[in-house]
Amino acid sequence: MMKRDLLKTYKTQRANNLNDCMGLMKEFVKPECMSASNKIISIVSNKGGVGKTSIAFCTALYFSIEMKKKTLLLEMDCSPGDFGTLFDIDKDMSLEMAIRFPGDYKKYIKAISKNTDVLKGMPDPIIAESVSSDSCQQFFTKISCDYDYIIIDTQTVLNGILIDALKLSDQIMVVSNNSIESIARISKFLEILVSRFMIEKSKFKIIINKKKIFSFLKVWEISKIINYPIDAFIHYDKRFNKSLVFIDKRKLMATKVFRETKKILKNMSPGA
Repeated sequence: MMKRDLLKTYKTQRANNLNDCMGLMKEFVKPECMSASNKIISIVSNKGGVGKTSIAFCTALYFSIEMKKKTLLLEMDCSPGDFGTLFDIDKDMSLEMAIRFPGDYKKYIKAISKNTDVLKGMPDPIIAESVSSDSCQQFFTKISCDYDYIIIDTQTVLNGILIDALKLSDQIMVVSNNSIESIARISKFLEILVSRFMIEKSKFKIIINKKKIFSFLKVWEISKIINYPIDAFIHYDKRFNKSLVFIDKRKLMATKVFRETKKILKNMSPGA
């Protein structure tokens, strides 16, 4: 197939999938095994470099190691993402194959510790756009029955499968840094998710990451820009490195980033 034809196919699939995800799309009906509160937590932002993946790692380790809950860390990034390199995952083990064969999805998952499994994202954006809402729901239904928590690390660009995942999420942590550019982008991002894709506003938790002591913007200024309350701040920690997730998990869990993420999660899930 010619490159021009591939691009045309991609654009058509992308338009169709995003239209399916709008208000005209049928509502997902959660099965009993997905009904637990705060079971699926997505970490999102439309601004790169704000620390989504770092917060996703901390969230997964909190539930799997501290709370001893069976946890899946799911990469929903088809750019492709970083999980393959970070966790040394075989190229044939990916979300693409897990969705294609949901009954055998465990073949495509890598265990990185006793209660922590990782699933690498799709290798190609065109493949991601071909996934239907029904296939996405079938996959999430299957994995939700096997895990206590599913933590989703997302890409910065919206697509059909990501919108489906956000609709199924119980909580959505929206991450920004403390710059006017990032906060303005987050404001538009939230507006699109709520008004166009009908994501419930109550799901969003606004997190300002990498906050320094002498930050230019104050809390009330940020809230005024995005028209949402700020749920939490995570302060800048020069000791934090996300590579610690596979080098030394305990060292990562001693960082300020992990401790402050843990506090956020405990507030989101009383009793956790």
